[in-house]
Amino acid sequence: MSEPAGAGIDRPQEDERREIVFVGGTGRSGTHALAQLLGRHSRLADVPIEARFHCNKRGMPDLLEGRITLQGYLDKLRGFWWHRVRVDGLPRGLYNLMRESEFDAALERFEAAYAEDPVAGCRGLFCDLLWPVADRAGKPGLVEMSSHNVRAAQTLLRLFPEARFIHALRDGRDSAASVAGKTWGPRRVGAAVGWWADRLRAIEEGVRGSEDGAAFSVPADRFRVVLLEDLVGYRREQTYEGLLGFLGLEDELPMREFFDAEMTAEKAHLGRWRRQLGGPRRALLQRRYERTVAALEHEGNHAAPALRAALDRETTGPRR
Repeated sequence: MSEPAGAGIDRPQEDERREIVFVGGTGRSGTHALAQLLGRHSRLADVPIEARFHCNKRGMPDLLEGRITLQGYLDKLRGFWWHRVRVDGLPRGLYNLMRESEFDAALERFEAAYAEDPVAGCRGLFCDLLWPVADRAGKPGLVEMSSHNVRAAQTLLRLFPEARFIHALRDGRDSAASVAGKTWGPRRVGAAVGWWADRLRAIEEGVRGSEDGAAFSVPADRFRVVLLEDLVGYRREQTYEGLLGFLGLEDELPMREFFDAEMTAEKAHLGRWRRQLGGPRRALLQRRYERTVAALEHEGNHAAPALRAALDRETTGPRR
């Protein structure tokens, strides 16, 4: 087990040379697989759970914007984000990463620091709770995969100006087919396409929104969209190489082996919506999806170009 949280750690709020990559998406979009891929690199350790406390509802964005109190935030940290049990009976939470005494010590430091400097306090808490993952792995950087990461980009860039963001994007029909089988999403695939699109709109507000009345956009050199269908299928090598280039990483054998073995069309269940639905339902979903992508294009959503290109390839085939 690790040393107490924060003990002997070269805390990255004091050393901005350390790397952090936030992977996020709509849910059921390949965030976990992408984080695991990056975590095979010698420079990056992947947090094995969705930590959530820094980006989800009643998390750091709500705290820093004054929508919840400090005590309300701490209550959720000590409860839901520390230990929870999913509907499948499997436990989740930060307790997987540290002892409770370490967790309590980190929260005490956070409470003491927050009143003087809320942003620095939040950054310190994130580092105390998650950076030991990288330290134990002997790696200088960290990958975190909570699905709301990109949605919370405005807040996370305040905390980590050096961070990079990856939007793990997936074809909305496959995403909807996957979500419809879960207890937390819409039960019908058609309704799940609307759910998926609304989440893309929320992500758009995080990527290109406003803060204190001023326009905000994640810098282009710190943001990348990775379409799952491209990474595991169409232009597979080019997409992989582009991801490495964006992060400034050299290709390494453990990462390459994971990519070759695990990042495949079969394991990503590409086209599952076609196998899951009968002919008439497939046609209805196709029409709804085409209208949805057109609406996202009209709105100027950052994800629309990749989605449109993928749709066009279905009718024209990939360009050689």
